[in-house]
Amino acid sequence: MKYRFNRYLLAAFVILLLSSTVTFLMLANGRTVRAASLLFNDVALDHPAYQLCRQLIEMGAVRPYPGMNLAPFEKISADDWNYALLRIGEELGRVIPESAQFASNQEISGEAIVSRVQQLLNDDNILPTKTGSNDSRLSAYFFLERYLLESND
Repeated sequence: MKYRFNRYLLAAFVILLLSSTVTFLMLANGRTVRAASLLFNDVALDHPAYQLCRQLIEMGAVRPYPGMNLAPFEKISADDWNYALLRIGEELGRVIPESAQFASNQEISGEAIVSRVQQLLNDDNILPTKTGSNDSRLSAYFFLERYLLESND
C-alpha cells in the first residue's frame, strides 16, 4: 500500500512538472500573451510597465538602457524624453515644437513633464498640476502615451 501511494505521488509530481514546463514554454514563446514585442531584462513579463507604455514600446519610442533594461523608476533623461517626442511626432505625422523638449537633465522634474505635455495639448486643465517629484521614466512615458497618443485616436 505504501509503495502504491508513493508511485501515485511521484506520477502526480511528474505530471505537474511537465504541465508547468509546457505552459511556461507556450507563454514565453507565444507573442499573443505579451503586452509588447520588446521584453526588458529588469522588468517581469507581467509588470504594468508593458501596459502603461505599450504603444510607445511598439513604436520604438522607449529606448532600453544597456543590457536591455527599462529602468522604469530612474529619472528620465533629456535624451530619452526628446527621442520619445521625435518618435511620437513621426508616428502622428506632426512636428513637435522644440519648446516641448528638454535641453538638459537638470530641467526635468515632475512638474516640468506635466507642463510640457499640457503645452503640447494646449489645455491647462487636462492634467493634474502637481505630481511631486515623479520624474521617472515610467511616469514620463505614461504621460506621453496617455495624453498625446490616446488623444489622437
